[in-house]
Amino acid sequence: MNWALARHYVTPLLAALALTAAAWLASLPHARLESVILIVLAWVWTMRLVLHLKTQDTFLSESIVQLENTVDRWASGDLEARVYLDQADALDRLAHGMNRVAEALKERTEDLEQDKERLEAILTSMANGIIILSHGLTVTLINQAAYQLFGIESKDVLGSHLLEVIRDVAIDDAVHQVTTSGITETVLWSPHDAEDEVIEVTVAALNQPLGGVGAVLVARNVSAQKQVERMRQDFVANVSHELQTPLTIIRGFTETLQDDTDPDTARRFIQLIHEEATRMSHLVDDLLALSRMEHHSLPVNRIPVDVPVLVESIVVKLGPRAEASELIFDNQLPSHIPMVAGDPDLLAEVFLNLISNAVQYTPAGGLITIKLASLPGDSMVGIAVKDTGIGIPSQDISRIFERFYRVDRARSRASGGTGLGLAIVKHIMELHQGRIEVSSQVGQGTTFTVWLHRFSE
Repeated sequence: MNWALARHYVTPLLAALALTAAAWLASLPHARLESVILIVLAWVWTMRLVLHLKTQDTFLSESIVQLENTVDRWASGDLEARVYLDQADALDRLAHGMNRVAEALKERTEDLEQDKERLEAILTSMANGIIILSHGLTVTLINQAAYQLFGIESKDVLGSHLLEVIRDVAIDDAVHQVTTSGITETVLWSPHDAEDEVIEVTVAALNQPLGGVGAVLVARNVSAQKQVERMRQDFVANVSHELQTPLTIIRGFTETLQDDTDPDTARRFIQLIHEEATRMSHLVDDLLALSRMEHHSLPVNRIPVDVPVLVESIVVKLGPRAEASELIFDNQLPSHIPMVAGDPDLLAEVFLNLISNAVQYTPAGGLITIKLASLPGDSMVGIAVKDTGIGIPSQDISRIFERFYRVDRARSRASGGTGLGLAIVKHIMELHQGRIEVSSQVGQGTTFTVWLHRFSE
């Protein structure tokens, strides 16, 4: 039982009884003294009640002030604050309840902070760009990948309208369409200064907690996929063209042979048919070799290879062709350079393609130089093949290792090339964990540098 509360009600009751008894005794003769005593007692009890109520009001005010201060600290984020009152205080039970609420809020806040940290870690590590828009199409969340993909320079974009962040009408139209109809839209976006870069932006509706419909934008770089798709389309078109040309020639010659029985004409046409068939055979062989390299099914016999000896044999082989084109070979490779680790047949294919291309694309009177590009202390051996030919335009350099890509199509076809030589070279270098570099200036020439690992026991 709460004695303070009982006293709060019993004291005025006793005072009232004392006053009643005093009034009754005052009406009796010979009882005036007892009446005075009861009146004094009633006055004492009444004063005690007044003092008690005043004290209680003071305690109550202090308790309320403590409660208000604690609530203010909670509002400012300090959930460690607690309310401690005397057990006799009428607000003690309320204080205990508030402390339990604070504990629950603290645990919930810690859980939310952990969830926020995990979400931030996920968004930061994602390669895809994420932008979340409110129902007013203002940015409420954006991750680092989105900054990079869209080239956003300002880091303070939260609260900005979408068009202020990404100035693209197509994306803005897609967002409006999504927030209106609820469907999902996909837009392809490219920076103005890098049209080869393609960003795929998927826009979906997002219901807001406080009402309205916002949107979430998911962006990913699909430049590589688009390039592969373009290369695939080019490959199919080029293969079709490369096969269609000799097949048309062969079909025309065979039709002529059916109608013309002149022996000399027949021999000449048969020779041309043989040449075209041989060209198709080389094309198919190169395609098969490329396929085997890509699937790593081509065996690579790694043994020490003497590059100067290998290159000299190729120079001798191509010598008559260079002389016919009035070209000069300058083989500057020292006879004693470190052995390289590799397959001699595949490496011979590399240097044959590079030196043959140099002969093919160098005008009469030009110079083809083969020299060492590495220093004695290098871990790899570099061999450079330099010509004074027509050169390669800068916009073509990044594509010369693609299948069937030709800088000068007429000259390449006239020489009987398949357009796969440099693609084969690139794959052979990858099989050897080496690399190939190219530098060129139009009208001045081209230099291909092959880097191979030294052979170690």
